[in-house]
Amino acid sequence: MGSVLEGSNVQGSNYPQRPVGSGLSDGEHSAGGIAQASKEQVKQLGGVAKDRVYSQVESRKGELVKGIQGLVSTLESAARNDEAAMARPLLTSAVGLLRKTSDRLENGTTEELLADAQAQVRQRPGLFIAGCVAVGFALGRFIKV
Repeated sequence: MGSVLEGSNVQGSNYPQRPVGSGLSDGEHSAGGIAQASKEQVKQLGGVAKDRVYSQVESRKGELVKGIQGLVSTLESAARNDEAAMARPLLTSAVGLLRKTSDRLENGTTEELLADAQAQVRQRPGLFIAGCVAVGFALGRFIKV
């Protein structure tokens, strides 16, 4: 009497009978092929996603540079104000930093900018975490309203 797993003695069964000692060797070979194909497909999808993100960043860089340049002009006019005499050195420093950032964004490729960001995070992880906390807090305050 055969077992149900072997497919014998089951009425209407269309499953072929396997020899009892065959194991999963055929399945293992096909599973290895499927796993390899899956890995390659994931790599391809990752590449496509990466390309899409890079193209989105490239298309939005111009808008970001214009926004930074607008902020620079606002800070420059605030630094020229007589009431801002105490904050003038800080404003001048911020203007220089923003101009440098704007130039880097405008002239650098997305890959270069990403490599620079990764290097900065590796050099100063504490500063990165503190910045993330500050941005999260600010977003939480704005969204809460």
